[in-house]
Amino acid sequence: MKKIFSLLSATALVVGVTVAVAPSAFAACDGDIKIYFQGAKTGPYAETGINEANGVKLAIDKYNATKPKVKVAYDEIDTQASGAQSPALAQKVVDDECAVGVVGGMYSGETINAVPVYETGGVPVISPSATNPALTNKSAIFHRVVANDLVQGPALAGIAVSLKSKLFVVDDATSYGKGLATIVKKTASKIIVGTDAVTEGTTNFSSVVTKVKNSKATAVFYGGYYPEAAIFVKALRDNPATKNIKFIAGDGVLDGEFIKLAKKNAEGAYLTAPGLDMKTAAPALYKEYKTKFNREPGLYTLEAFNSAYFFLEGIKKGNVTRAALNTFIDESVVKGVGMTMSFAATGDSDKIIMNQYTIKNGKMVFVKVLS
Repeated sequence: MKKIFSLLSATALVVGVTVAVAPSAFAACDGDIKIYFQGAKTGPYAETGINEANGVKLAIDKYNATKPKVKVAYDEIDTQASGAQSPALAQKVVDDECAVGVVGGMYSGETINAVPVYETGGVPVISPSATNPALTNKSAIFHRVVANDLVQGPALAGIAVSLKSKLFVVDDATSYGKGLATIVKKTASKIIVGTDAVTEGTTNFSSVVTKVKNSKATAVFYGGYYPEAAIFVKALRDNPATKNIKFIAGDGVLDGEFIKLAKKNAEGAYLTAPGLDMKTAAPALYKEYKTKFNREPGLYTLEAFNSAYFFLEGIKKGNVTRAALNTFIDESVVKGVGMTMSFAATGDSDKIIMNQYTIKNGKMVFVKVLS
């Protein structure tokens, strides 16, 4: 049976509670126990990472402001969202005996490569945004607060079908992009008129645009992330034969940076994400975030806050070791801000949500709930 802990009772849980810390919990830790963030703080994907990291910082700062018996420090590893870099950085967390949990990784590829390292040290992980299905069913320490791509892929295919389109599918060969595109192709097979693949970091999409034009497609699905998506959609709009084609993509594209990079070319895009808009779902927290960081939150800022909050609820209850926190996460239901969190035996979220968004007048706009 899962135990329920509410944000509303946060103060009550702290006041008057003395947490007994086993000596082994701080065997070689000369400071506060730590929650790490894993994601991109620099590089082309830093916009998403900074917003998620800020969500984690906000949760920890609010917790420490209650003057708990056990304080929690924030730390981070900057993977630049790279699967090549993440294992060595994850080892740094495993080796830090003050580390009791990780919020992350941010993207699927970096997370898939880091999780086996975390397993060697029994470090519990809660991801706010890694959606590749391969992450679950394989790890006893991995959890995520969002629906995976087995939900997002069919939702994207459904959009393409509803538009009565002839669909051309392109992916960036990453774990996330190729995985999501594979699901879209399988689900929407009857309307697909062509496919292609690029590599992460591609800057010239002219050959892809030519293939799209020759296929006579009326819609394009792009499986990948916003830096390349912005270049691709501009290339489509610049070609008279493809300028009116409908552009469909998943949560790897749904970011404020996509709008900045693509400018007017982002308008009208069909986008999905399992994440919630903080301003709508948690208006009071949104104001706190804006005041503290002087910037708009990103798509997964709220999920990052709540992932950290899940850890903090466990720590308040005296779970100050990696093993104890992992058990708490597996067994508990936590009412966070704007969302209630609990996990299936696989580590996937019990709560399945998929939303459709678009870009209108340079703003990310919620359209409807898809599931």
